[in-house]
Amino acid sequence: ISDDMRTTSFMLGGWWAAVAAACFIGYTLVFWGFGTSTERMNKRIRDSAFGALIRQEVAFFDKQSVGGITSQLQDDAARIHTFTGEPIRTLLMSLSSVVIGITVSFVYMWPFALVSLATIPFMGFATSIEMKTMYGEDEGDDSKEGAADGLNSSGGIIVETFLNMRTVSALNLEKQRYRDYIAALKAEDHRPIATGIKSGMTSGLSMIIQQWSNALQFWWGGWLLFNYPNRFGFNDFLVSMFSLLFSLFALGAATMGASDKKECEKAAGRIFYLLQ
Repeated sequence: ISDDMRTTSFMLGGWWAAVAAACFIGYTLVFWGFGTSTERMNKRIRDSAFGALIRQEVAFFDKQSVGGITSQLQDDAARIHTFTGEPIRTLLMSLSSVVIGITVSFVYMWPFALVSLATIPFMGFATSIEMKTMYGEDEGDDSKEGAADGLNSSGGIIVETFLNMRTVSALNLEKQRYRDYIAALKAEDHRPIATGIKSGMTSGLSMIIQQWSNALQFWWGGWLLFNYPNRFGFNDFLVSMFSLLFSLFALGAATMGASDKKECEKAAGRIFYLLQ
């Protein structure tokens, strides 16, 4: 028995190493391909936008701060990658993970896969929320609603203060700039307590959906094993359940980096207006 367990462990370890190598190679090729095309497109956009800024009249720079222009150029050009390679990459990763997981689950235990198939949208939504909360993508940024733009934003105040440090020091404006920065932070988040409560409820909702979905899957799988012991085995149940589980993890990881569509549309509009 010990020799069989040792042989089986080595075999499973080899299969896991092969799966890890295939995932490493696949993810590397996917991100390298889409990343290369996206960065080339971003470089062309940055060069064209910078050339358009150089051709502007002097009055344009009187109304626009240097820090705001550079930050906007950097952020807008980076957001346009949503319209180039990111949707295709996200769709490819999501479909491949879900299709493979569902196929394996149906092969080993199709009644369990049918019930679990109904929980995939809810589990995918919960996993996406969990991933965004873990990596801080649900906190938003200064460009969203409620945030100020240009010199009135906290980032704009910091950039302008550092760029004009000598002027600020000569005129003794350190305390005034500090007060402006504090006021900008308060203006960007009017209700910090409500924001914290909302974030906590969102995280709790994600966990509730996942736990109840897992409870349903365990109950249904146990019912099938108890009533059809000659047709389905415990190993079939484990393979069917974990194939769907890992496919949902890949689905959440694929949608984690998706950018806000509205913000990207605004960024593209500003870039195209500048290039006119």
